[in-house]
Amino acid sequence: ETLVVTNPKDQAEVMRKEGKLNFIVDMPDTLNDTHGPGSLQALHGAKHNFFRKIFASILHPSALESFTPYLHEAFNNMWKEIEEECSSNASDTVVIQDAVCKAQFFLMAKILYGMTPQNTSMEVMLQLREDFEAQLEGHFSLRSSDKFKKAKEGSERIHKILADKFDSVLKERRALYQQDNCDEEKKEDSKANHGNIGNAMEVVADALLREGVDTDPKVLSETIDNLDLLLEASHGTTMTVTTNTLYYLNLPGNKDKLDKLRSEMKQLRSDPSYTQMKTNMTYADAVIKESMRLCPIIVSIAYKSNEEMSFALQGQKLQAPISIMLAFGQNFTDETFFPQPDSFIPERWISEDSDVYVSDEARRAFIPFGAGRHLCLGFKLADLVLKSALYCFACDEERVIEFDHGNVAKKVGIFPSYSISDGFPGRVSKSKMK
Repeated sequence: ETLVVTNPKDQAEVMRKEGKLNFIVDMPDTLNDTHGPGSLQALHGAKHNFFRKIFASILHPSALESFTPYLHEAFNNMWKEIEEECSSNASDTVVIQDAVCKAQFFLMAKILYGMTPQNTSMEVMLQLREDFEAQLEGHFSLRSSDKFKKAKEGSERIHKILADKFDSVLKERRALYQQDNCDEEKKEDSKANHGNIGNAMEVVADALLREGVDTDPKVLSETIDNLDLLLEASHGTTMTVTTNTLYYLNLPGNKDKLDKLRSEMKQLRSDPSYTQMKTNMTYADAVIKESMRLCPIIVSIAYKSNEEMSFALQGQKLQAPISIMLAFGQNFTDETFFPQPDSFIPERWISEDSDVYVSDEARRAFIPFGAGRHLCLGFKLADLVLKSALYCFACDEERVIEFDHGNVAKKVGIFPSYSISDGFPGRVSKSKMK
């Protein structure tokens, strides 16, 4: 049996007890099999906290700052290629999500794993991409299905590629770390300086070295599981949210929203830094939140505690082992929390004078990236990717996406819970939106 919790106040109380109850995310066995048994979703207690600490290193502001130029380059090239494709063939459309997926995959392979076509064969890169997409499709498939079998085979290849790459990175970082240990001043500088890190694998390797666990087989295996999970957290989610957001911005009735975003982008310098994007993209942040409210990636999170204990929730005594589902998607379109719930109104997240302003209670109800210790592993990186994608699209004042408004629409799924039909087919042009 599963206890379903729908009230935001009750959900907050459950989250306050998360550490005591040693929650793990209650996922289908098929998903745990493809991610690996050492992923953060399957861990709890001290081990969960340890890997949170290890992977938090890649979210250090100066590490994110070092990734930002790569993001701008990838998305600017993507829009240029799409525009050229559309202008060369007046009759064909481009599947926006496929284009975003392709650009983001090679981008993430570079900043997460240091893998590029220059240092990794294209055959390996394409196989990794194909296996990653198969892994996503197989997460919620029946164990006996061809989709799951393909996902499992793909997952094994992904883990092998990542393990070989990480072993090479770890050897290089270990040699540098041992050299730094000969000089205390260099050692301290090495610990503090994230700015010279070229990719996330190097950051994680350095973190393991500092903890003295860089030769522990179990730790290394679980690290690979989480490097795989990180790609999904920062790429699988963002390619969908980027597509959804572009859909809403390019609806005919939302021209004023796109114009406001363009106006904000004008205030930024060319290819803005991570710090500038974090502090000066208020409207872009609101646009992303509104898109995720109307098209959430997930609408619930299921937890389970396997340890025997009793605890209280809203004055009632409950007994663990127990499964608890936090169901929150219904709150996103509840007019009690969000007036005019079916309308795309980014301003609701900004203006306190607005009749639709998001209250503190509504903000607590809005948890699109999860909550508590199981907040999405790549949340900060995903936020940076989304803002860079929007910046590169909207910095051109005339760029629009034209599409069949009658046939392209929001659709319901399992994961993601909502997306745009057929991957959002459209044409990118420089004509003004009417």
